[in-house]
Amino acid sequence: MFKIFNKGKIAVIKIHGTIGSTVKYEQISPLIIKVEKNKSVKAVIIDINSPGGGVTDSDLIYSSLVSLNKLKPVIAYIQGLGASGGYLLACASRNIIATEASVVGSIGVISIRPVLVDLLNNLGVKVEVNKTGEFKDSGSIWRKQTKNDSKYFQEFIDDYYERFLKIVSINRNKDYKEIKKIADGKIYWAPKAKELGLIDNIGDFNDVIKLAAKEGNCSEKIVLYKPKVSILNKFFKNAASGAYETLIDKLSTDQIRLV
Repeated sequence: MFKIFNKGKIAVIKIHGTIGSTVKYEQISPLIIKVEKNKSVKAVIIDINSPGGGVTDSDLIYSSLVSLNKLKPVIAYIQGLGASGGYLLACASRNIIATEASVVGSIGVISIRPVLVDLLNNLGVKVEVNKTGEFKDSGSIWRKQTKNDSKYFQEFIDDYYERFLKIVSINRNKDYKEIKKIADGKIYWAPKAKELGLIDNIGDFNDVIKLAAKEGNCSEKIVLYKPKVSILNKFFKNAASGAYETLIDKLSTDQIRLV
C-alpha cells in the first residue's frame, strides 16, 4: 500500500515592526504578489508582531492580503504583538491564532500633531500664512487648534474608525455594536482576546502550520518571505534599531495612525 503525500507548501510572510516605517507597503506588496503567482504555494501564514502604524500602509497591506485570501487560504499568527494596524492585517485572514502571552487589540485611530507655538514665540519666530480655506493649515505646528479644527479632525479619524470596526465585525462574524463596545483602544492578553472573539485560538507556530496545511491541503513544508532590510536598518540593529525606529516613527509626516 502506497502512502500519498500532499504536494505544495506554505508561504510565511513576516510582518514585524511598525507599519509605515520599518514595514512598508512597497516592501510587503512584492512578497504578496510572489506568493500569489507561486503555484506551489497552497496556503499562507502571516507572521505578525506589530504595534500597528500608519493608516495608509496598514490599509494597503490589508487590502492586498484580502485579495490573496480569496485565492489561497491565509492564516494569521500573532506572536508577541498584534495591535491596531497589526490586528487589522490579521483580520484579512480566515483564522487568527496567537501565542499565550501575545497582546491583541488596540482597535482605534489616533491623530498626533506637535504644537510649537510657545517655542516659536520664545525664539522670536513669526509665521505668516495665506490660504484658500479655513482648514488648509489645520494641524500646523505654528498655531493652536481651534474648535472647528478639533471637530474636523475628529470627523476625519472617525471615518476610518468606522471602516476599521466594519472590517473587524465582518472578519470575526460579530455584531457591529458588540465590536464597538470593545474597540476603545484597549489591548488584551490572548486568552481575553479569545474570550472576546478577537482571535480564534491560542497556539504556537506548529499549530499554525498544521492548520495552514489542512486549509491548503498541502504538506507542512514552509518557505519564508520577509521584507528586505535596508543597510541603515542593519547598521542600527538590536538596541539601536529600536531607538532608530522610534525616532523615524515620531518624525513621520503621516500622523493619522493605527497605534
